Amino acid sequence: MKRFFSASALCFIAIALAASALYYYNSAPRFMQDDIIYVNPGENTHSVAKRLKERNLIESETYFIALATLTKMNSIKPGKYRIERASSSFRILQKIYSGDIMKARVTIPEGFNLYSIAERMEKHGITKKDDFLFWCTNLPFLRSIGILAQTAEGYLFPDTYIFPEESDPKNVIKTMHQRLNSVLQKIDLSNMSKFGFDRHRLLTMASLIEKEAKLSSERPYISSVFHNRLKKRMKLDCDPTVRYATKRFTGPIYIADLRNPSPYNTYIHYGLPPTPICSPGKEAILAALNPASSEFLYFVARNDGSHVFSKTIKDHNLAVKKYQRKEKTK
Repeated sequence: MKRFFSASALCFIAIALAASALYYYNSAPRFMQDDIIYVNPGENTHSVAKRLKERNLIESETYFIALATLTKMNSIKPGKYRIERASSSFRILQKIYSGDIMKARVTIPEGFNLYSIAERMEKHGITKKDDFLFWCTNLPFLRSIGILAQTAEGYLFPDTYIFPEESDPKNVIKTMHQRLNSVLQKIDLSNMSKFGFDRHRLLTMASLIEKEAKLSSERPYISSVFHNRLKKRMKLDCDPTVRYATKRFTGPIYIADLRNPSPYNTYIHYGLPPTPICSPGKEAILAALNPASSEFLYFVARNDGSHVFSKTIKDHNLAVKKYQRKEKTK
């Protein structure tokens, strides 16, 4: 007995077969594993589809390209992408179309200098250390983003950022500088003229305060010491500037370090160093603008984070003898 399928039945079968095919080609390939792919600037869906297929991340190049065309998601974004196992072709296409690239969250503490920032950026996979430092000293680039100094030291605001992994270091530097500008716009800078500061000198003073102060409450008093010494034409004698001069940021300071002729050595040279020595935070900038009213000219660490402040060298020497038992060695 012959049986004939009705037109509606045939239509249903065709739809079912098409749906099955679409489901198959859209599904994750067998044995697919987590992977990372790079989409290069200017790359199209054809070349990306080929690479995805080669890495067993999609079932069909043709299906992926057709899907991108039909959904009008041809305009894919360059960057580094994490592809999770079991991701469908449509999910992968959505990811690279929307620019859902791999990002890293990085915190730059107050008081970090360019070298420390560069190391942390590299550790988090954001930029290479050497590339970051190169652009931090590239004068044409610095001028192009409004940094009118020899380096970006002090002009990159310490904060928590989220950057794409393997970012262009220029974009990272620009973002951090824009954050500084945003912070400064919200601060009353009227005292700058009172102290003869421009932005560079303000950030330089703030950087010294940032490196010396461990307690927030002491920042205005440390600021007052530096301001008072500048008024009296006294050298600042700031240990962190000696460390910056030697580029040795940990360990003891030796007598030879104090004799280093670097312009950053405030034991030898009068006034502020040529540039900031770190990235100061908002509180240090405020302290630079608003020193405490005091006659203090000296301070020495108690080795518990606090300092003893003195008006005379006699009192200061007594404090040094009490709290700093380890003498600087040659």
